[in-house]
Amino acid sequence: MLAGGKPAQQIFTRPPLLCIEILSPEDTMSRMQERISDYLTFGVSHVWVLDPRTRRAYDYTSTSMREAKDGVLRTEDPQIDVPLAEIFS
Repeated sequence: MLAGGKPAQQIFTRPPLLCIEILSPEDTMSRMQERISDYLTFGVSHVWVLDPRTRRAYDYTSTSMREAKDGVLRTEDPQIDVPLAEIFS
């Protein structure tokens, strides 16, 4: 998701606001952590990691990791609120 509309290029030269990763049974924790780190190093503000098996979700930023225990994934500036019930329905 990019703040400000559709990108002009096919390859991102500026970081998007948000990247979403959906875990598959083949994903390993070390591989996922590496991918999250790559996104955050590039400047992505939020990385959402969704686990369909457990129906849990996490928001990674450059300063923290938060599980969406209240059932909502969020960003700020711009404010985006996405209920997990909508994602996993």
